[in-house]
This record gives sequence, C-alpha cells and structure tokens, in this order.
Amino acid sequence: MTSSRKDQPLYDEIGAAYAVKVDTSTYNALYERPAMLALLPPVQGRDVLDAGCGPGWYSEQLLARGARVTAMDASSTMAAYTQTRVGDRAAVHVADLADPLRFATDSQFDVIVAPLVLHYLPVLAPTFQEFHRVLRPGGHLVFSTHHPGSEAERLGAISYFETEQVEETWDDVGQVRFYRRPLSDIFEALATAGFLTEQVVEPRPSAALRTADPAAYKRLLQRPAFLLVRARSC
Repeated sequence: MTSSRKDQPLYDEIGAAYAVKVDTSTYNALYERPAMLALLPPVQGRDVLDAGCGPGWYSEQLLARGARVTAMDASSTMAAYTQTRVGDRAAVHVADLADPLRFATDSQFDVIVAPLVLHYLPVLAPTFQEFHRVLRPGGHLVFSTHHPGSEAERLGAISYFETEQVEETWDDVGQVRFYRRPLSDIFEALATAGFLTEQVVEPRPSAALRTADPAAYKRLLQRPAFLLVRARSC
C-alpha cells in the first residue's frame, strides 16, 4: 500500500510485482489479513474508507461484507488495480495520506481501514488528525503496521527511540522505503488526535501458516512481524 506521492514512482514501477506478491505472500494472506479482518467492527451498511488500498483486496472484502467503500492510494498504479478489482462498486481516489483528504467531508466515514500503510509516512500526527476529522463520532480506525520492537531488532537499529527511514529489498518486488518508529510515537499521535485505543493485537501465526510455511511460522512465533490496532474516535 502506498501512502505518499513521494513513493508514487517507486510503486508505479513495482506495482505489478507488488500486486501479485501481496496477494500470495504468507505474511499477508495467512498472517496480517486474517488478523485484520478479525479486528474489524461490523461494516454492514457502514461507510468505510480503505486508506492505502494497494491492489484492492481489502476493498473487495469490505464490499463483500456489505460496506459502502471509498478507496484511496497515492500510487495511480495501485488505484487502477483497485478500480479494476471493484469496478463501479466503490469510489477510488489517487490521494496522499500525508496531505489533507480533500475528497472527504467532515464525519463522512464510520470506519477507516489502513492496512500496512502508516510505516510509509515520516510523521503520523497529521494523518491521524485527518482520520479523526473524516470519521463520525464513535467511528473506528483499524490499522496494521510493522511491529516496532521486532523491526528495530531485525534491522539492528542503533536507537529504538529514533524514527528513521529504511530502504531494503523485498523478494520479487524490489527496493522499498519505509519508516521505523518507536511504539510510543504511534500511540501518542493517536491520543493527541482524539482517538481512544480499544484493542492492540500482535498476531499469532495460525495452523494454516504452519502448514504452508513452517520456517515463517517459527519466525513469527519468536518475533511478530506486525502490530494491529483498533481505536475509536472520541
């Protein structure tokens, strides 16, 4: 998923590879996605924003659950994949999470889903403030991101407490840039924007994942890859 136009050329370049990889990756298909769906509040008849929609898998799932979906991505390539996937069943925008969400009015949405996208942002506070603006009172933000503790250990961070940009090579995708940040930065930005954290999930690898990829199962038992959060707009 792409959050910023700064990364748009990158994701336009690797879009086809990323779209295939994300739908077949053990870490996505058997780990992050089931945990995110389990964390969602009811979406039947609700207005839902898929923020950082990528190739559109979440938009498709939300539509199947009866939601009215609006999707957005900073990459025109990713937005096009989503549009192809959902057709005219959802409005799809090319927009940057680092900027005001000009396509959205105040209190437009009941739920915002932001899967594996926030780690592409250098600063979280303005985005959380915009999410709060476009959510109805009592609405929910559900997001997944790289696990701060696991990532700092994996990358050999000199200081866990510093936010830093990271560039690494993902198999079958290419060079990807993102930001590593401490856990406290995430929850401080949430609280300051007016959110109450309801649930925090460190996904436990499933039996299906163990069957499909025993090595990944063992790694994820020792070090969760992602952190999932559900927060309510106050």
